[in-house]
Amino acid sequence: MTQPTLTLVLWAVLSVALLASVVSDLVTRRIFDAVTYPALGVSLALRLWRQGWGDLEHGLISGLVSGAGAAGLFAVLAWRGRGFGWGDVKLMGAVGAALGYPLAVAALVFISLVGALQAVVTLIWQGAVWETLGAAVARLAARAHLARSARAGSPVAAGARQIPYGVAIALGTFWAMWWEQSGQLGLGSP
Repeated sequence: MTQPTLTLVLWAVLSVALLASVVSDLVTRRIFDAVTYPALGVSLALRLWRQGWGDLEHGLISGLVSGAGAAGLFAVLAWRGRGFGWGDVKLMGAVGAALGYPLAVAALVFISLVGALQAVVTLIWQGAVWETLGAAVARLAARAHLARSARAGSPVAAGARQIPYGVAIALGTFWAMWWEQSGQLGLGSP
């Protein structure tokens, strides 16, 4: 299996996992372990089999470091209750393992951009833009000790609005793969 063929196989495995995760996230608001763990395992196994242990940019080490880094970032956010679920964490591990370094870093940037756009569109769609901005200003005022407390009873409190972030993960990852394939990032193959 040549390097371009390995890249296509890794991207195909990841694409199936991403599409399945988007569907499950939209329908059930869950990303299933039955999708993320096999994608992670197959990606790491392919990297080890075709590229060996490698280094930061190739092989198993690249997949492990990228997967752990991407999942670790999302794990901190999920643990702190910042709007990410543990399914998002595991899906990011699969993304990092399949893409490797440095493409996984580019994917994180694209995922963040798509996620921000998705959040804004969702707030507009739900008619909650002004409500959300008011709650944010109240929280900032409370932190700056300009007001006694943020509106604790606000419907925008943590967890009130759920955005299926699997969509942003998939779109941002596909965006990174497209940019890499078109040669615009110039990062090399995973």
